[in-house]
Amino acid sequence: MNRLHRDGLAPIGFERHGNSCTRTDNGLLREVRFYTPRWGDPATKGIQVFLSVRIVGLPEPLVEFRREALWTHLEPIRQLNEYPRPPSEEPLPAELVDDIAGPGVAFLCHAADLHAFGRWAAEVHAQQGSWGPFRQVYPGGTAPLQAAAFAAAVAGDKALAHRIAGAVIAQEANPREVRDFQSELGRAAPQ
Repeated sequence: MNRLHRDGLAPIGFERHGNSCTRTDNGLLREVRFYTPRWGDPATKGIQVFLSVRIVGLPEPLVEFRREALWTHLEPIRQLNEYPRPPSEEPLPAELVDDIAGPGVAFLCHAADLHAFGRWAAEVHAQQGSWGPFRQVYPGGTAPLQAAAFAAAVAGDKALAHRIAGAVIAQEANPREVRDFQSELGRAAPQ
């Protein structure tokens, strides 16, 4: 973890906090978290990597699941369940180092600001939950459009937030999801 942070993430502004590295800028919280699964043989368990970009500046949610983030796992781009975990005295697998520096950083830093995050979220939605080498960007369904609406609201573009909300309402089949989204967006971008 130290090496990944020192060599790949610290130079681009990420701070380390235990098993995660974060950077907050331009209304976005970017996070990479490293963990080992709870299951399996402790001697052979590997490393999994979680990547997340979320909007900051929203009021605390009143619903169970507010969709203001895009996230994925790094290891599936190589069709792995986890990266091999070497003994502490050995170097990290080159694939892990390369994947953090390449597609991992590309995912975390793709959106420069809230407007770019909104465009990116809409692109993920249009591509049915995929982006670049990542075949599964979460959450699915209309969630990326919801994130785009929240990004527009926090950026101060209420008209765009409400236009995107119209697309969410038209496409989302779950009435509870629509109600939750509308109430949260109303708090973020009052009319």
